[in-house]
Amino acid sequence: MSLTRRNFLQTGGAAAVAAVGVPTVGVASKRSSDTVWTRVDSPTTKTLYGVVDTVEGPFAVGAGGDVLARRKSGWQTVVDYGPQARSRPLRAVDVTSDGKAIWFVGGSGVIGEYNVVTETLTNYSAPKGKTSTWEGCSVVGKAGANERLFFVNGSGELLVGTRRKNGAIKYEKVTKPGGGSTIPAIDFHGRTAGHVCSTSQFVAETTDGGTNWKRIGIDFAGEGFFDIASVGPKDVNVAAGNGIVYRYDGFRWTPHVIDDGRQAIRALDRDGAKGLAAGSGGKVYERRSAGQWNRLQTPVKAKLKGVARGKTHDVAVGAGGTIVERTVERSSSTLADGNKSVKRYVEGTVEMAVE
Repeated sequence: MSLTRRNFLQTGGAAAVAAVGVPTVGVASKRSSDTVWTRVDSPTTKTLYGVVDTVEGPFAVGAGGDVLARRKSGWQTVVDYGPQARSRPLRAVDVTSDGKAIWFVGGSGVIGEYNVVTETLTNYSAPKGKTSTWEGCSVVGKAGANERLFFVNGSGELLVGTRRKNGAIKYEKVTKPGGGSTIPAIDFHGRTAGHVCSTSQFVAETTDGGTNWKRIGIDFAGEGFFDIASVGPKDVNVAAGNGIVYRYDGFRWTPHVIDDGRQAIRALDRDGAKGLAAGSGGKVYERRSAGQWNRLQTPVKAKLKGVARGKTHDVAVGAGGTIVERTVERSSSTLADGNKSVKRYVEGTVEMAVE
C-alpha cells in the first residue's frame, strides 16, 4: 500500500476511462444516514487551510499559527501562535507515514513539527534565511526516524530535507521544478516519487526524490490549480477552478466536472481508490470511481480549503474557522479523552547543503 498525504488508511479501487479534453460530469447522489456532514464548534474564527488524520485523531492548521486537535469532547487549540510564537499563518500540513507527527508550513518561512504522541513542538522555520511563504508540504517516513520532507513556496522553490541519525534535518540545494511560478501543492506517494502543480497549469513528476522533474501537463487547462493528490505514477488528481478535477492515468489527462455549479475545487485527499475533495460553497465530494465524484452539500456555505479522510471522522475545514465533519462507521477506532498541549518546545537542528 502506498501512503498518501493526510492519511494512512486502507486502499481499494475501480477505474474508468474518458476522452482527453472532454469533461465528464460527476453524478450527484442523495446523502444517506452514513454520509451526513455536520458543522461542529470551532475554537477559532480564523481561516483553516489544512487538515490531516493522525494516530491521535484529526489535526487542522490555519491563520494566526493555530494548530487544532479533535478530541472526544470536540475541537481544541493546541498551538496558538505557531512554532515561532509570531502568529504567522500556517498554509499547509502533512502527517508522517506512522501518523505520529504532523509537519506544517506557512508565512515568512514558517516550518514546524508537532509530535502528537509526545506533544513536542519543534521549530525549523526559515532555513538558510528563506522567508518566502511556504504554500505546500509533503512528508514520507516515520516520525523522528527517517522523514523525507518536501516544502514548496510562492517563489516556485522546492526545498527537500531528510532526517539524519543525529536527529537533524539536512536540506538539499533549492530547486525550481516549475521555473518560478507559485507551487500551491506537492504530494509524494513514495520516498522518491511524487508530483507538483503550479499556478501556471504546470504539473510535473519526479522519480529521484526531487532532483529532476519531468513536465507531464496540463497543456489544455485554462483554470487555476489549487491542490494535487499523487497516488502513483498512473494515478494523479489535480483540483482546479470551474468545478474540475483532472485525472492522470500515466498517459493522458482527463478533466472531470464534479461540480455542476462550476465552483472551484480547492482540496483533495486520496487513499487508494477512495477519496474526498472540497471547495467553494461548503461542498464536499466523494470519489466513487476514477471519473465519478458524488457531490455532497454540507450545512455551510463557506469556502473549504482542506479535507481529510480519517479513522474516526472525515473532516473539511475552511474560511472563518469553519469545520464540518462526518462520523466514520467503517472503523472501530475511537477518539481519546483529554487535552493536547505543548509539553516540550525545541529549536530544531538544521544542516544545509553547500550552494
